[in-house]
Amino acid sequence: MAPPVTRFEVGMKKLRWWLDKTIEVFACTLSVIMVCVACWQVISRYLFNSPSTFSEELLRFSLVWISVIGLAYVAGKREHISLTLFLDKCPAKLTTYWNIVIQAVFIFFSIYILIIGGMKVSNNAMMQISPVLKLSMGKVYYALPLSGILTIIYCLLNIVDLLKERAEATQHDEQPQLAGDKHHG
Repeated sequence: MAPPVTRFEVGMKKLRWWLDKTIEVFACTLSVIMVCVACWQVISRYLFNSPSTFSEELLRFSLVWISVIGLAYVAGKREHISLTLFLDKCPAKLTTYWNIVIQAVFIFFSIYILIIGGMKVSNNAMMQISPVLKLSMGKVYYALPLSGILTIIYCLLNIVDLLKERAEATQHDEQPQLAGDKHHG
């Protein structure tokens, strides 16, 4: 019998669902905008013989945002690229702990590279203005710390899920079998 679902678990599932949907809508919308802008760039260049001035810059900035926000999303789904050399050699009982270590490395990376490094880059570039769109480059680089925060939230959700899965597996292993459940061969 499965343990009852707690309010904490319901809250965690709602948070993950909300984050997933928000990022999915953001990424899909930005992808559609990027396709439209790229098409406009081609049309304006070859059909009207007057290249669009804003499209290249907008596409470049959009690619930065969709890439780093996508990093957080993929980390949340635990579908990121990983080397499974150690995990494949690891005993089954230790895989949960190894996966938690991987999530901790993601948190460390997110704090020091994406959040701290991203804020330094953003602050340093705040006075630099993009030539065509007239955007502060610091605001473009805010994608890094935002991605770091999202990645940390997802990693914490993943750690909670891993610990819950481990507890359920341990509880399942410790339950005694009933006499009628034994298979005789």
